Amino acid sequence: MLPHGILPGLVIGSPRYNNKVMNEDDIRDFMERAGMGRPSEGSSKSHRRPTSQARVINLQKQSVSTVQSIQGSALPTHTELQSSPRSSNHSANLAPDVLASPEPPMRPRSSRGRASGRFSSRRTRPAQQRPNNVSTGGPSGACPLQTPMNRDQVKENVFCSQCQLFIDESRTVRMRASGAGIGSGARGVELYVESSDDEEQGENVIETFPHYENVGALQQSAMNGCHLCSLLAAPDPTVSEMLPSYSSKPYSLWVICKQSYDGPGRIEMEVQGHRPKTTYIAYDGPLLRIQGSLRYKRTDADEVVKLTKGWLDTCLNQHEVCRQNSSAEDFLPTRLLKITTSGPFLLSVQLCLTNSEDFEPRTPYLALSHCWGAANILKLTASTLPTFLRNLPLASLPQNFSDAALTAARLGYKYLWIDSLCIIQDSPDDWAREAASMGNVYSNAVCTIAALGAANSDGGCFVTRNPLAFEPCLLRDGEGRDTVWAENKRVRRPDSEGELRAPLHRRAWVVQERALAPRTLYFGSEMLFWECVEGSASEENPAMQATVYKHASARSDNTYLTSRMGLKSTLHTMKELCRSGDWADWECFWWKMVKEYTASKLTFDSDKWTAFSGLAMAVEQHAQTRLHHGLWESNLFDELLWKVFKPGRRVDFDAPSWSWLSVDAGVHDQRYNYDRDFRQAATVSVPPSDQNSTNDLHRSKELSVRGRLLRLTSRVAHFGSGKKEYKFKLQDGRKMHERYTDGRWSPDIVPDEHWELSILQFVTTEWNESYGLVVRPIDASKTSWQRVGFYGMCWAQEEHGDQIAPPRYFGELETITLT
Repeated sequence: MLPHGILPGLVIGSPRYNNKVMNEDDIRDFMERAGMGRPSEGSSKSHRRPTSQARVINLQKQSVSTVQSIQGSALPTHTELQSSPRSSNHSANLAPDVLASPEPPMRPRSSRGRASGRFSSRRTRPAQQRPNNVSTGGPSGACPLQTPMNRDQVKENVFCSQCQLFIDESRTVRMRASGAGIGSGARGVELYVESSDDEEQGENVIETFPHYENVGALQQSAMNGCHLCSLLAAPDPTVSEMLPSYSSKPYSLWVICKQSYDGPGRIEMEVQGHRPKTTYIAYDGPLLRIQGSLRYKRTDADEVVKLTKGWLDTCLNQHEVCRQNSSAEDFLPTRLLKITTSGPFLLSVQLCLTNSEDFEPRTPYLALSHCWGAANILKLTASTLPTFLRNLPLASLPQNFSDAALTAARLGYKYLWIDSLCIIQDSPDDWAREAASMGNVYSNAVCTIAALGAANSDGGCFVTRNPLAFEPCLLRDGEGRDTVWAENKRVRRPDSEGELRAPLHRRAWVVQERALAPRTLYFGSEMLFWECVEGSASEENPAMQATVYKHASARSDNTYLTSRMGLKSTLHTMKELCRSGDWADWECFWWKMVKEYTASKLTFDSDKWTAFSGLAMAVEQHAQTRLHHGLWESNLFDELLWKVFKPGRRVDFDAPSWSWLSVDAGVHDQRYNYDRDFRQAATVSVPPSDQNSTNDLHRSKELSVRGRLLRLTSRVAHFGSGKKEYKFKLQDGRKMHERYTDGRWSPDIVPDEHWELSILQFVTTEWNESYGLVVRPIDASKTSWQRVGFYGMCWAQEEHGDQIAPPRYFGELETITLT
């Protein structure tokens, strides 16, 4: 028996992973270089089941630290492991960090067997970030730090000794899909499982496994290639703040053995001051596997570029609809950036005027979609124009710009359009003119490069990643659901919503850039994605997958299809269905884009319509109706019944209160089937003087509505989670349905307690339900009213028997003006 309970000789495991042989000398050599010495007494505990009662667990910290942060040395941060590392001299802008010489590979470990995994304690750092003052000293038991180059590829299902011990001995991992279990638990640096023992009438069995002393040691093990440590140390993409890098902070791992159809349990990791993160233990095989370019740690690797060229070539040569989606006009932006490279080096970027003889109609170019951020980035102004026409200062280029220029060149294109460098930012006239044609800029670009994972201009397109952090690892080999995996289920994708929404897609301007561009290459925080009208792909699924746009049709419910479509397919389908002339055929596609747009943010309220107008005009050209302040005139009644997800604020933009353009809040539509259960209870009309107006924003901001009004008294219900619910009672004292002690309403903006509120009925049902707008008067005569929200209610059935509530319930019909 060797130190740490390792058996000499062969490591037995599944032949599918070609496990290598470790002899006795190999193991001793590994232990010496890892600085682990002999195990402490606590790491060689017996794991026999208790016969009468649960054993008491000694939770003292074990000396298993293999990495110590060195005071004063510039250690690589965890952010650098997940995002593009930057050199202090900005050389990455001029010569991207290409794959370096590989370090000796780790030996793959079996999902079975007692031997501990090979564990190297060397620290990985890009060459240009290697400090000159790296100390090799450290506390007893810590190994000297070294700085080898990054390996160009990773290997899955390789584990460190701590994780291998857990895999070999854990009851959770051994549990079969047909078994049952309950439990919880971990403390300090001990990893343990508490579960029921079916064979011994429910006696608790607690298994203990040593893990690392602090976050830094865990991250180092991940850097050295432990697959499970990579999953555990991976940041939660729903949280903007990364885990502390190479920190001495301790962490807790809770292995919860809870049998379900999906798997036997989960691992929850918690660092003080950070939200817990979950790694799942599952039965079924993973959907994501490391393959092709995904094996490489840099997203600017040659293999990644080769893959993206393949996607682009496939679309250009085989996708007829994508070619049709590009504008047929001989359009060129006013200005373009000319890129000059030499091999992997960026030599120059020059601003060019496209009205010169050097440019032919339809000169191919690429465009960049990016977040500006709060930084004072390099911009085109009246004063910098002469300089930019000669050459841009490369050293001042933000990382997004230089990465995009290199990408364009490697894809075979020499012209690039970037908004901040191609529009004169301090010229209102130039900005207004160029912003009006921005839709044409993106729709005519060969491809749009999207810096999906960058929150600002210095975030960069390329990242240094650990692919093991998002590819499941095999914990137990078997057939079918007898296989056990560990996986992180959260990956940021272009269509992710909520907490997983990518930084770029939180920017409202980007919605029309996504929809109008015929092709987009997304540089995510973990991998690359491709989207065009006819197909989509990613590094995890590199084969082009056909989109579902062909299944949409007129006279059918397309709501389900919209949830599976990207914005490009959504726009293309909507334009095709617009030709039918029936708003009901395509309104779900329109509102998908409105929902996406209003869920994003603008820096300036004045851009509320400008940032969406290119997309809106592209639809209006095909529709047989007009837009009226963002709503379609052919069905203005239903368009008025939009609803916010939660109260926002009134924007500083000249839009009427009844338009979703007037609020800064996420908006969605409400639809009612008037052929079956619902009926219209109001009429809406546009003033006659506005019938011939051709400009959406210049049309009247007043609507005439004839319906029934009833005063209400509003109140707010507070919940422990901080959530608020807005309720109301009708002032005439009528009793509501027993399930509705109050009516509910959704304010567009946070309401003022002094407002005089009324409900304006729009839709009713045979079951005494009522839906409509919450309004308030804005003049003493109470002829002009302002929309402030949407309501839904149901009044008591017993008051009127089986009959529809009489009209007097809402008083007499009134005609008001909504502004």
